Amino acid sequence: MKIPPRFIGLAIGAVSGTISSTLMTFIGVAMNYGFHPGFLVIWLKAAAIGYLIGVPLLMLIVPYIQRFVLRHAAV
Repeated sequence: MKIPPRFIGLAIGAVSGTISSTLMTFIGVAMNYGFHPGFLVIWLKAAAIGYLIGVPLLMLIVPYIQRFVLRHAAV
């Protein structure tokens, strides 16, 4: 499946938001709460909140970051 060029920033934001929200919340909950009973429920709630906040923000911000980096890259 090919992604149209105008949706690349959105795709990167969605994928990176999903990965970062799940990894960061897993590590944060594991460090602060530990692997006690109920860990999975608490982590899934934190991951969902992180996803709902992080993905839309990244989808808005990533295209600007891409343009900035590409404008200043020595390519």
